[in-house]
Amino acid sequence: MNIVIVWMLLLQLLVYPANTLGSEKSIITVEQAVQSVKDNFSIPENYTQLNTGYNEYNNRATYSLNWHAIEQPGGSFNAEVDAISGEILNISQWNERLKPSFKLPVLSADDTLKIATDLVAKLVSKHQSEMQLVTDKQQVFLLNNSQPFTYNFRWIRIVNGIPFPENGVNVSVSGEDGRVINYNYNWTEDLIFPVASNIISPDKARQVFTDTPMLELQYFLPPVMNPQTREPQPQRILLVYQLSNKYYGGAVDALTGKPVTLNKAGLAYKSSSSAGGIAVSVAESTATASASASKILSTEAASEVSEPSTSQGTEENSPQISQSEAIEIVKKMVTIPKNFVLRNSGLNPDWQNPTEQVWDLQWNTESFGMGEQGYLSARVNAKTGDLVGFNRSNGSNQDDKSKPLNRKDAQKIADDFLKRTQPERIELVKVQSEDFYGGKMPPNIQMFNYVRVVNGIPVSRNGMYLIVDTVAKQVVNYEMNWNNQEFPSSSNVLSLNEITERFLKISPLALRYSLIFYPNGQPEIHLAYQPKLDYDMYVPAILDAKTGDPMDWYGRPQSQWSQAITYLDIQGNYAEKEIGIMGLTGAFGEYGENFRPDEKITVGSLLRAMLTAEGNYRDRILSDGEVLEIAKDRGWLAEAVKLESELTREDLSKIMIRLINMEPSAKVKGIYSVPFTDADTINQDSLGYIALAWGLGILKVDENTLHPNQAATRAEAAYALVHSYTVERPVINYMK
Repeated sequence: MNIVIVWMLLLQLLVYPANTLGSEKSIITVEQAVQSVKDNFSIPENYTQLNTGYNEYNNRATYSLNWHAIEQPGGSFNAEVDAISGEILNISQWNERLKPSFKLPVLSADDTLKIATDLVAKLVSKHQSEMQLVTDKQQVFLLNNSQPFTYNFRWIRIVNGIPFPENGVNVSVSGEDGRVINYNYNWTEDLIFPVASNIISPDKARQVFTDTPMLELQYFLPPVMNPQTREPQPQRILLVYQLSNKYYGGAVDALTGKPVTLNKAGLAYKSSSSAGGIAVSVAESTATASASASKILSTEAASEVSEPSTSQGTEENSPQISQSEAIEIVKKMVTIPKNFVLRNSGLNPDWQNPTEQVWDLQWNTESFGMGEQGYLSARVNAKTGDLVGFNRSNGSNQDDKSKPLNRKDAQKIADDFLKRTQPERIELVKVQSEDFYGGKMPPNIQMFNYVRVVNGIPVSRNGMYLIVDTVAKQVVNYEMNWNNQEFPSSSNVLSLNEITERFLKISPLALRYSLIFYPNGQPEIHLAYQPKLDYDMYVPAILDAKTGDPMDWYGRPQSQWSQAITYLDIQGNYAEKEIGIMGLTGAFGEYGENFRPDEKITVGSLLRAMLTAEGNYRDRILSDGEVLEIAKDRGWLAEAVKLESELTREDLSKIMIRLINMEPSAKVKGIYSVPFTDADTINQDSLGYIALAWGLGILKVDENTLHPNQAATRAEAAYALVHSYTVERPVINYMK
């Protein structure tokens, strides 16, 4: 063992407590935890630096073990071990590659499933019979040249024949060499599960779901797809039906026959599935605002002090408000301490209204860099002059023993702030119940979400979000998301009964156990009927209000979702393996489960497959013009082409060589030759491309004849694309 590791282990054995969670429980040593991980996983020899830690949370003690490589290539192996039972709770590893290249997976899904199953049997044999392997039908892979091609598997806990998805095991295995890349084991002992007797029937649960009703008509604002484009697209506003925020993922209590509501103070359901989270659209805006606040906090605290600066425009000859006007707007709304100094300012695009800009302003205390943490940041819409957000350091200090305000009094502070800053808009919002926070709030803060209502319909991702410091008695965080476009009419939408029928046909109700956490931290198991998820990546929790068709969080119909495809017409084809890999990325999905391997490949089909396979632009619906623009910017196309044009083998070779950044080599004249009988028919300007594509194993050629001007098939294109990613090439970062 490395001497550094030995000394670190000895030091930690001295400082870690022998027993911290009670005398009746024994605790393993950190050295035993390290040995357990080494006995079950292979840690690369160059990971010689080990850092360990000890943590206690949720009545559990754990060791964190982190191995790192000191020299290049870098990498890390991280593990968490239960300090009482010695069970390995999770591991993850990342390996840096000096010469990035995608390696064609040697192992199949069945091969890696056996590796994952054997690991589960070894580490959690006592629970293996209580779990069931579930298939993620939407597991999508990437042709990524920085990390290995991995297969993911999930086992969920089954109790009394009923799923309990909160508990189980997740394993990710590399298809290149069978290494376990990720392992996560989550099991809660000593839970009491209600017996599934005297429960209501599925038909009764369906009736309760329909009568409640669980679905609600909403205006839905999907995320703006790539707001940094040269011509930003306006925010879309869609009419949809979603599961209501008031209920837990459409759950109906199987014992009482009542809908599971979220209006009990201090009560929150915790679920590892996506049903609960995906149903709460307004909570998404809350999470966005919270993330934004956290980002501001971390950026402010860590930023270096600098002189005020502006970007993206000047004050002269601008129809927008100036920096000084934006500052005055902030001062009217928020008290800025006298010892705060404006450090940075910038004029930037507004992510929620891409055609508009906001002033970002940041103040710190003068002594910010010497330990004091006073800061304030604000955002002002440069077109409308609205204060759209601010975040400040808490006004209270740790020594302040004042009694915190209750929620009612804290809401009065929030209301008064909005009456002063948004006197007109406060009449257009409705306060959401406190349960959107997900449980009991810390005593020193209260959070409030004001949901925008248009034509009597709530608007997802629109409204105001505030945090009140209940000790300092002031608003410390404020975010306003407010779209300035016209909202569509709600006429001609499907009735609630029609949409409910469609929803339950797609996701019928099924029994499952869920875990409830009470304010005192004690968990309780609940038995309920909920929409069946099938553990797919996409859950149809959003339905188009006028057509009833499912859509995803980007507002795309189901036909445009990124999803893995198992092709049914490729068995026995020479490129069966490569086509199967492309199917796992969701590429070449124009014909659903039929690949049509012998059909001629078009320029558009190949370019879209290339973008899909590498995972870029999955959040966008690309027009033909955008596909051509991206391909040209990346250097894939040098000629003027039409997307519907068929590609010859010569053209296919050129695009693949450009993809792997080897075009300069291909252009060198007089050094290439190929063994084809029809070599004399090859255009001399194309010879280098074809020679490299053939020599690197990218181009599939039968016998000794190339037929360079013959149209390539879809099978040839899939074969070429997969093998192109196996070639070592320099990494280029594209800004688009």
